[in-house]
Amino acid sequence: MEFKGLCLGCMNNKGDAMECPKCGYVDGTPQVLPYLEPGTLLKERYIVGKHLSSNGEGVTYIGFDVTTNKKVTVREYLPKTLCSRVKDDDNIIIASGNKLVYQDYLQDFMEIGRALAKLSNLPSIVPVIDMFEANKTAYIVYEFVDGKPLDEIIKRARRFTWEEARPLFLPLISTVNSAHSIGLVHFGISPENIIMTRSGTLKLQGFGSPDAHLAETELNPEFYEGFSAIEQYSLEGKKGKWTDVYAMCAVIFYALTGKRPPDAVSRSYEPRLNMPADVAQNIPTHVVTALAGGLQVSIESRTHSMEELKNQFTNPVPRRPEPKPVPTAAPAAAPDYGDRYVDEPSYQEQPTRMAAPAASAQMNRPMRNYEPEDDEPEISPYKYGIISGLIGFVVLGVIALICLNLIVIPMMNKNKDDEEDDTTSSYVSSQDDGDSSEPTVLYRVPKLVNKKWSNIDGNEKYSNFYIRMSEEVYDENYEEGRIISQSVEAGSAVAKNTPISVVVSKGSKMRTVPNIIGKTVSEASKELESAGLALGDQAEEYSDDVESGKIIRLNGIEPGKKIQAGSMINVVVSLGSED
Repeated sequence: MEFKGLCLGCMNNKGDAMECPKCGYVDGTPQVLPYLEPGTLLKERYIVGKHLSSNGEGVTYIGFDVTTNKKVTVREYLPKTLCSRVKDDDNIIIASGNKLVYQDYLQDFMEIGRALAKLSNLPSIVPVIDMFEANKTAYIVYEFVDGKPLDEIIKRARRFTWEEARPLFLPLISTVNSAHSIGLVHFGISPENIIMTRSGTLKLQGFGSPDAHLAETELNPEFYEGFSAIEQYSLEGKKGKWTDVYAMCAVIFYALTGKRPPDAVSRSYEPRLNMPADVAQNIPTHVVTALAGGLQVSIESRTHSMEELKNQFTNPVPRRPEPKPVPTAAPAAAPDYGDRYVDEPSYQEQPTRMAAPAASAQMNRPMRNYEPEDDEPEISPYKYGIISGLIGFVVLGVIALICLNLIVIPMMNKNKDDEEDDTTSSYVSSQDDGDSSEPTVLYRVPKLVNKKWSNIDGNEKYSNFYIRMSEEVYDENYEEGRIISQSVEAGSAVAKNTPISVVVSKGSKMRTVPNIIGKTVSEASKELESAGLALGDQAEEYSDDVESGKIIRLNGIEPGKKIQAGSMINVVVSLGSED
């Protein structure tokens, strides 16, 4: 393939066409700082194309190896919080006072590349082709993987059965376990970083500095909602291979159900995960149990390693035979874990996990054991009649009190606007809470659906409940900011500070692109945000008609067009007159 006809957007041959018929990339698309200019040649061997993705550590470009005439991907160490690049100069400029931190992360970048090179023969890792330093930074060149992200497969196609998922994920788990054995933890396992190849196998990409996926570091953190573990969101949380276990189980859960788990911060308040009944009944109980163990929010309760996780997926626990009666029973010896966790943080013994029923799987379900009392005293018929009468009187009183609050109070308020719901009404249960002499006070849950989240969040009117937003979704039937559903039904009687999760609408999925031509970057960013869109890449060019700092045009789309909410709008910004 000749370089002359090479498309810098997809590295396919486009001939003499200005616009690539396959990917739509246009020749001459300007550089987007601080990324490399498309067409840059590295090491006299690798042609750099458009950038594909970036995070706090660096940027990934599509590339072409002129030696082998094959596509590659090129990863450049480029932490934007620590350095920058100016037009027409490929060299990195390190920000004042950040040289030592920049060099430390650069060393980590190279060490991770060398570690990955040792694992390049494993089936589920993208092989490393080359590593080198240039432009006062470093590069890792990877083999190009022809396929689609797992996230796209699940969204567009369907969820997987366990029979389909098992041969896909078990090799991936083994590969990550091998990485862990040499001290390499991913911290960013997610459907976006797992590629399904055309041959039907999974490959994991995105290895890099752990700090790029952890809070409170010098790098901008990148979290994957539903897949990042709770310990990644704080400086104090203990991170390790168990962090990857959580992410891997979350990905498998997503593949089997088609639904992303709630983010780990939300699950710290409501840890249970409900698996749809039609899914659970077709998954072996030992698989449900293994997922439950790996998806424990608490590190102490979570499955500790990929090796342990794989054993749980592949070795169903056999049913124990009924024990034979014996005359005497010696006390059970405490389990001996030996050196299982040598040189690892100390963990409490994991609680027993029981498989969920086939019809419906519920994670983190508390277990209660009830044992009958021995030698219970007999009650005479006379006493029994008196006690029965008292119990009946109490029950009638409780029913009347419940009806007063759950039926009468709503009827009294039925003509009020839903924003005026009485959220402080309560009733006193006649049942004592344990040994307490004080009765339990319960509060009636208000109707939250169709209310504005901004009117609920932080409002003292709802201080008797712990109301939190679990997720935002696009919905054509509810305007942006309105509550679509609530986890506890309106009218329910609950204790004070009971958690109530709500789903909030992000509005319609299709948005109109506003006309931001002639506006400053700051003005355009605010207007796009108001429209449910975001400002993307900002190329620069000289203009005699548009003053410096203002937008000349939009790249790839015209104002007034409909586009999916959350989309990035790429623009060209004026440098002013060239004279």
